[in-house]
Amino acid sequence: MRTGVNQRAHPGAVFLYTDYTRLGPYVGHLHARLLQAVDPAPTVIDLMHDAPAFRADCAAYLLAANLPYLPADAVVLAVVDPGVGTERPGLILRAQERWLIGPDNGLLAVAAQDGADVEAYRLPPAPPGIPATFHGRDVFADAAAQVAATGRPPSGAERVDHWVGQKWLRDWDALIYTDGFGNLISGRRGASAPSHADVLIGGEALGQAEKFADVPEGTAFWYVNALGLVEVAVNSGSAAARLGAAPGTPLRWRPRGEPLLQSAPRPGS
Repeated sequence: MRTGVNQRAHPGAVFLYTDYTRLGPYVGHLHARLLQAVDPAPTVIDLMHDAPAFRADCAAYLLAANLPYLPADAVVLAVVDPGVGTERPGLILRAQERWLIGPDNGLLAVAAQDGADVEAYRLPPAPPGIPATFHGRDVFADAAAQVAATGRPPSGAERVDHWVGQKWLRDWDALIYTDGFGNLISGRRGASAPSHADVLIGGEALGQAEKFADVPEGTAFWYVNALGLVEVAVNSGSAAARLGAAPGTPLRWRPRGEPLLQSAPRPGS
C-alpha cells in the first residue's frame, strides 16, 4: 500500500545491491515493490545483482568500497541473506551520509566503519503471513522506500548500539569478488596495502603494476582498482581461470626478497 505521509519533495534514490543475479523475477519484484510502496515513488538504480552469493562477509567489503561513489542521502537496499526467514533481524544503518537497509548479518557493517556518527536501527519482526524466503521484497523494500521518502527510519524501527560485524577489521586479505573478466577483487584497500610487495596466490608471486598495459599480455599482476581495492588480474586474460582462485581465497603478502607478512584474518575470526 502506498503511503505519502510527511514525505520530502524529492525522494532519495534507492540503489539495489543483491546476489539475486538477473535470472528469474526477483530483481523485477524489488523494482515493483519500491514503485508501489510510497507516492511519489523513488528513483531505483541497479548497483549490482551479482554480489558474492551467500557470502555476506565478502559482499560487505565490496559494498563498503562502492558506497563513496553514491550520492549523499542515497538509500542502499542490500540483500545477501542466506539466513532469510530465521530470527536474524533487519537493520538500518546511517553512515557516510547514506542509508543502508538489509539483514543484520554483517553485510552492512564494513560500510559503517568509514563514517563517524553512525546511527543504527533494528527493524520490527517480519509481519505474519509473508513468505519466509523473500524479505528483500516483503520487508526491506518497504523500509527502503520509506527512508527514501522521509529521510528517516520507518515507524517501529528501534535505535540500537550493536550489530553483526561491528568489530570486523576494515581490511581483509582475501578475494571477495570475481568480475565478468575474471579479475579478482580483494577486501584489502590499496591505501593500506604493503608497499613494494608481491601478492602470493595460486602458487604464483605477483608483482604490482599501475594498469594492464604496464605488463605483457598473459601476465598476472596486482593493482589498485577504481574502487580503491587491491585487485588481481591478467592482462588480456582471466585471473580466476589462471590462478584457480575464487571469493574467500586468502591473499598473502611478501616484500620482495623477504619472508611472508601476516595477513588480516577472516572477519569474525
